[in-house]
Amino acid sequence: MSKQSQDELLHALKQHNNTQKKLDRILYIVLPIVSFLISMICANLNWQSTLATFLILSVALIAVSIKRLPLLIGMIIVAVYCVIDNIFSYGTFKLSPFKMQAGTMISFMVIIYFARPRLDQLMRNSRP
Repeated sequence: MSKQSQDELLHALKQHNNTQKKLDRILYIVLPIVSFLISMICANLNWQSTLATFLILSVALIAVSIKRLPLLIGMIIVAVYCVIDNIFSYGTFKLSPFKMQAGTMISFMVIIYFARPRLDQLMRNSRP
């Protein structure tokens, strides 16, 4: 490989790294806002549940989109949290609120997880 092609490759890799860092900065702002909005919708009927849902969902979305941890681990953590939150909120396990809360949180995690590569590609292609 010639010196010029190595320099071009290193330049392309540097640009790719810069676009990923820019997207990470954007997502660090956008994901907590999305988490807040989702927690207002799917949290149980007390402020402790809303706050904890916001924190858990923010961490889970950042973990699967920015840190790129496996989706299954994030889904398990969210499901365990939803069971614990359901028991603390209602005193016993109620299936209907659990399905709504866990389903909403996990579905948004899956959407964000699969959207991240597309966002990377979009950021790379939008460069002049």
